[in-house]
Amino acid sequence: MTVNKGKRIISDILLIIVLIIFPHMGLLPMYAFAILLLLLIGGYLKLYQEGFSDIGFRFRDISFRSFWLGGSIGLGFAMLMYWLVGPLLAWLGFTPANVSDFYYIRHNFAQLLILLAIASFLVIPFEEIVYRGFIFTRLKAMAAGSKYSFAISGLITSIIFTLYHYQEGIGAMISIFIGAIFVIWLYKQFKGNLWYLIFFHIVYDIFMLTAIYLGYM
Repeated sequence: MTVNKGKRIISDILLIIVLIIFPHMGLLPMYAFAILLLLLIGGYLKLYQEGFSDIGFRFRDISFRSFWLGGSIGLGFAMLMYWLVGPLLAWLGFTPANVSDFYYIRHNFAQLLILLAIASFLVIPFEEIVYRGFIFTRLKAMAAGSKYSFAISGLITSIIFTLYHYQEGIGAMISIFIGAIFVIWLYKQFKGNLWYLIFFHIVYDIFMLTAIYLGYM
């Protein structure tokens, strides 16, 4: 299939805008919009005779190493953000992250488990496929030819991912931006294997959601 580069860039940008805005429209619960948008990405890629493997999501890449190493890095990073970066931002006067949307899990173990299941098996893979998979890959394709294509697309992806979480407040956005830049670095270290990032993200969220459940956030 012959692809018009200009038209592909325009269609990529339009889909990126949909992926960013639609989850904030409140039309569907998070598990529903994640499924819908993943189907949309799949259909879009198929239109160009591509698939999820072309944006780095391959089931054959999953391994015990990606599980324990990605998860271990995620745990270490969560501890660093919780006990060092978070207090430092508070000391500098930034408002702590607004996690009021998750207060319903406080001291409610059943709700915590349900949320962790939805996050681990759907929402987190969705975010990694969308941001470090589709958006980063397509931005990198747009910047092809520049020796800074990885850095440029990584920076833009990190900014977009940060803005996607605007509802959590400026303090949280600073932390999220730091995390997003770190994850892009991990993406490069693990040669585009999204499973390392997914397990990193899962363990990170388990740590933070458990802190909310215990009433520490």
